Amino acid sequence: ITALIVLLCIAASHQQLPSLPEEFFRCICLIESDCNNNIGCAPDPTPCPAVPTRLRTPSGSTRWLECTTGRNNQACSRETMLYYFARYGRYCTNNRPPTLQDYARIHNGGPLGCRHHYTAGYWDKVRTCLEPR
Repeated sequence: ITALIVLLCIAASHQQLPSLPEEFFRCICLIESDCNNNIGCAPDPTPCPAVPTRLRTPSGSTRWLECTTGRNNQACSRETMLYYFARYGRYCTNNRPPTLQDYARIHNGGPLGCRHHYTAGYWDKVRTCLEPR
C-alpha cells in the first residue's frame, strides 16, 4: 500500500494536484454513501470500492483499503481522489484542462470516465448537488 502511495505521488509530482471545491467532495460523498463512514466495502460492478467516496482504483489496487475504516477515511478518500485526478485528468481529456464534470465522471468511470456516455448520469447527480439552493 505504501508503494502505491509513493507511485501515485511520483506520477502526480510533475503536476500540481487539482484545486477542487470542498462542495465537490461533499456531493460525491453524499451521492456515494450519504457520507456514511461505517459502510465498509459495498458491492459494485467495479472492483470493491471504498467509502465514503467509493474510490475506483485501477488494476486491482488496494489503496482504497486504507480509506474504508478509521477516523481519517474522509481525508484519505479525498487525498487519494486528488492524486487519481492529477494522474488521469488530462489523460482523459486529451490534455485539455479538466473541469468538475470531467473529474466527477473520472471518479465514476475510471481513467477514461470523462469520455464514456454511461458516466453522464453521475455527473447530472453531482451537478444537481452543486447547484445553489
